[in-house]
Amino acid sequence: MAYFKLFAQLPLLSIVPGYLEMQYLPKYAPLLSSVGSSGLPRATGAVIGLHVVAGVWIIVWGLASVGGKRKYYMEKARKDGEKDVDSRYALPNLYVSGNTIHSKAFNCAQRSHQQVFETYTQFTVANLAGAICFPCTALLSASVWFLGRVTWSKGYASSEGDAKKRYTSPFSYGIWTGLLSSSILGLMSAAKIALA
Repeated sequence: MAYFKLFAQLPLLSIVPGYLEMQYLPKYAPLLSSVGSSGLPRATGAVIGLHVVAGVWIIVWGLASVGGKRKYYMEKARKDGEKDVDSRYALPNLYVSGNTIHSKAFNCAQRSHQQVFETYTQFTVANLAGAICFPCTALLSASVWFLGRVTWSKGYASSEGDAKKRYTSPFSYGIWTGLLSSSILGLMSAAKIALA
């Protein structure tokens, strides 16, 4: 059911707003749709700015969060008498070996940050490609992705080892909605450029 909701939202976040932006933005918000000296619509700058500020913040926030969780679960594991705590929890280990409560909880926190690196490049490329012709819609899609990323990561990192809790917030699905809608926007932008 969740996948149906995800795909049902895509036209509402990419196709319909993209069409409305193409048809009505030049008439009702000419400053946003006007082309600057860069050759791109002025609103594209807002999309780039969002990626620079929010993208860096997401990565730094994730690093700090995982670092704190590593120390926290390392101490809890020591107190509970786990074996080889230092060699299992300490860097350069990305994940903690074992199947204890604390290792699962830390691994969920680490996974919440690691997953950013698995999708961020694809999302950014697709969203920026969409912003070439549909900057306001790309900004909407990126905002959904960043909100989803934060709520998904918080849910995963605080799940205490239960990975299903990463979707505790309904906004968590925004990471997939934002990624897919940005992909559609990128394709719409490519088609508009190719057919112009």
